[in-house]
Amino acid sequence: MERAVTGHTGSLKEAVLALEVFKRPLHSFDPERDTIVRVEARRLRQRLDRYYEDEGGDAVLEFRLPVGSYVPTLKWRTPPDDAETRLARDLCERGEHYLRQPLSRATLETALDRFEAALRESPRYVPALVGVGRSWFNLASGWHREPGPASEHATEALRRALDLDPSNAVAHTLLGAIRHQYDYDWSGARECFERAVALEPHASFVHSAYGYHLLVRGEFEAAESEIALARRLDPQYANARMHMVNLRIAQGRLDDAEAELAAMSDIAPESAPVAGLAAVIAMIRGDAHAAMAHYVRACELGPEYPNCYASLAAAQGMAGRVHDADATIARMRERFGERCVSPYVLAIVALRCGRSSEAFALLEQAIRTRDPNVMLLRTDPSFRDLRRDPRWAPMEAQIGPRDNEA
Repeated sequence: MERAVTGHTGSLKEAVLALEVFKRPLHSFDPERDTIVRVEARRLRQRLDRYYEDEGGDAVLEFRLPVGSYVPTLKWRTPPDDAETRLARDLCERGEHYLRQPLSRATLETALDRFEAALRESPRYVPALVGVGRSWFNLASGWHREPGPASEHATEALRRALDLDPSNAVAHTLLGAIRHQYDYDWSGARECFERAVALEPHASFVHSAYGYHLLVRGEFEAAESEIALARRLDPQYANARMHMVNLRIAQGRLDDAEAELAAMSDIAPESAPVAGLAAVIAMIRGDAHAAMAHYVRACELGPEYPNCYASLAAAQGMAGRVHDADATIARMRERFGERCVSPYVLAIVALRCGRSSEAFALLEQAIRTRDPNVMLLRTDPSFRDLRRDPRWAPMEAQIGPRDNEA
């Protein structure tokens, strides 16, 4: 608080707190392995919540520590009124608007800012907590922020929302996705998804998300049931359509995948994900040059998405243009920074360039950093040739047992 009120917020960062509060040596502190700052910040938020709900119910001043930040807020405390709730609701509606835009880092951070502003007005407003959780989840999934810490921030906000409203289906759905993508806990994830379906059986978002996670588990029949239902409930929901394309690709029904993609192109003709899916189909068909053309288009449509450039490099490697692939990755790193892209995707690039040992090292890094793409490991056709390598089985075991081994 001393540094916040004097404007010295630049020192309120994880590494500085690790050094000054927890006496961790600066030269060896690794936030991926030592989570003490995030854990203790989470405990502090929980204790503040309990305090204002109990003995601090009549407190005049309110201190809060927003999820994902170490800069506290301070405000005079007054009883909630209709105007406060209206303002929080309006801020959440504005946050939802940004979540419906193409999910760049800028739009997601703007959404997060609106939801956090709503919480400053009304700290127990469940839609704001769910919005914070959803924003952090998307920041993690897109590698706009480091996935491990960002997924922890998402989990914290969603659990606080469910403490206040256990019937919130979106919060259960997002927690299910987190448990699968980041904790590699499919059993726990399925429970969350099934709870969400029971609570909101007519919500397209819930069925679409559950269907996608069933798809990457290889449960194609159940996945198709959920995704098809999501489509019927909301025919314009782009994610459900995109998941159907991915399902057809996984089933090997490439002609059907292209038909689905043509319908998506009609609805969203200037879409980087549409161009990316077209490239995936081309690569599976063995047409690396067509894939390169689609990925070039994806880079034009999504210039702020590092993964587009990494995927282009994978297609270049597949075409035998390894030098061009290396140059593309170098330009990507120069533009976005060293830790800008999924190591899982970089493993695909390495494999397409004929570097299997590098691919294994990157996959190990992906598991260690909780890369959300790791949940695709068992079904991704990109790694078909690696599965015969003796290094594969012990690596795969790190993400938990297969369904028939659980």
